[in-house]
Amino acid sequence: MNKIKELDVSLANQIAAGEVVERPSSVIKELVENSIDANAKTITVRLFDAGRTFISVEDDGDGMERQDAELAFKRHATSKIATTFDLFRIKTLGFRGEALPSIAAVADVELITSPGELIGTKININGTDMEISNAPLRKGTAITVQNLFYNTPARLKHLKNDYIENANSLEVLQRIALAHPEVSITYINEDKEIFMTTGRGDLLEVIYSLFGAFTARNMVSINYKNPDFKISGYLGEAEIAKSNRYQMITLLNGRSVYMPKVNKAIIDAYHDFLPPTRFPFVVLNFQIDPALVDVNVHPSKKEVRFSKEDDLRFVLLDLIPSTLRHVNQSFTASRPKVQPAVAEEQIKEQLSFEFNNPPVSEYVTTAEVPLPKLVIEDEIVPYGEEKEIICKPSSMKKLYAVAQLQLTYIIAEDEDGGFYIVDQHAANERINYELFQRELNKGLTLREPLIPQLIELTPADVMRIDEKVINQLTSLGISLEAFGLTTFKITAVPVFKESYDEKIYVEDVLEQILHSDNRDFTLLRHHAISTMACKASVRANDRLDLSSMQYLLDTLLTCDNPYACPHGRPTIVHFSKYELEKMFKRTGI
Repeated sequence: MNKIKELDVSLANQIAAGEVVERPSSVIKELVENSIDANAKTITVRLFDAGRTFISVEDDGDGMERQDAELAFKRHATSKIATTFDLFRIKTLGFRGEALPSIAAVADVELITSPGELIGTKININGTDMEISNAPLRKGTAITVQNLFYNTPARLKHLKNDYIENANSLEVLQRIALAHPEVSITYINEDKEIFMTTGRGDLLEVIYSLFGAFTARNMVSINYKNPDFKISGYLGEAEIAKSNRYQMITLLNGRSVYMPKVNKAIIDAYHDFLPPTRFPFVVLNFQIDPALVDVNVHPSKKEVRFSKEDDLRFVLLDLIPSTLRHVNQSFTASRPKVQPAVAEEQIKEQLSFEFNNPPVSEYVTTAEVPLPKLVIEDEIVPYGEEKEIICKPSSMKKLYAVAQLQLTYIIAEDEDGGFYIVDQHAANERINYELFQRELNKGLTLREPLIPQLIELTPADVMRIDEKVINQLTSLGISLEAFGLTTFKITAVPVFKESYDEKIYVEDVLEQILHSDNRDFTLLRHHAISTMACKASVRANDRLDLSSMQYLLDTLLTCDNPYACPHGRPTIVHFSKYELEKMFKRTGI
């Protein structure tokens, strides 16, 4: 009897704190978000011992009167929502009323707050003891958290070393600063200022403050709006791509969140600009009607759900490539070395004007330009038949072919004295890809292979061929018919003006459909076209004469995206005149 008992309040708070307060960065996140909800314009965060012994968050927000300050430490006491209706239209970062009582359950907390009128309030909480006294009259709130996890030693022991915990705290503050460029945030660790944002509302300026000048210079502005959502932020160019996906920063209504479908869409949208092993650096802020968003999914609010997520995904798949295509993304020959903080400060004044006047890419008009198609015959690539190529002029100037290097790269120069190294296979692959894409857009014309082609599959692959696979193959111009237990005959393939290996094309498409987790039609179509483009392109070790190299360069610069092949590898590497003179120590002459 009497097996079920009501838990003591302090014990219940400690249990709940395990979901809300995982590490010092969790404390920082909750307190800074409370400051932003309180309309703070300036927030200062201080840490010692990676937050184990001391965390301080001070703001100039609305502050609280004494009665509200006392209630703030009671579980599920909040000023953010009042009714069930409010729960489905969350407009604040916090709303559950769990942060302060959870923090107070596992640390010593001091709160000093005032609305700027009457008298300030000071509250000290140590365990279950609460001490209330008067405080100076300063509008805003200052919270100090000391001895984190002093009463939960297992969780304290679970914390990583200082380096990792400091990195987690920095990442949390960076994402909050990016989500709220209108708020000035200062982060001080061990009495050393790590970063400070101005709060002027300029996102590019925040990116500069957090990630440096090189990153800020390689960001492209993006903006989009429809009745359901608004997209704003910056896309990183290929030159600042990362080896992991952790710098894909997605913000939803001012909150840093993880959205699997959206992140996958961003990666897919970059497939034309980055190789599969690289990931884009982006900062995207999505403004969506709160009624369409459910943030009450994860205790730390890291994941959200919202309706029309598929619509947003399709918009990103079109918007990101169309934005990047109008920016010169040729790789520079060398990246600038990382400079010490002092040097960064010295150049800040020279670059400050760029943040108030960021470069804007001009959209160019579409024009029809007849240019010859490069077709390989034996080892020489002569001019092929004339083709009408619908294209958009590149932002690059005309390149002049000079020589061929290692029978693989084209050396070219421009009128400004710089020179370029162009990968002839990647360049021709890009040209063919866009040509094939346009031909497919005009409608598929099918034919039976000139020579009968048979494909052998494993029994497991045969079982994977269902009606959906058949429909996807048909949409890509491929028809198969059974020709035995594990053998299929190719009965139809797309017609192109260039010859290509039909069997390899069908085998590659089948491999992608049968063994890929993602059967997205857009990606399958891209893979099919890029496969054909690769097989039909000039290769490394193919000798080109000077005129053929020139036509390849001219045609490449008419492509929508001349800077990368369909697999995301760069086609062009640029050495500027300044870089050449610097290498030969001529810059001081």
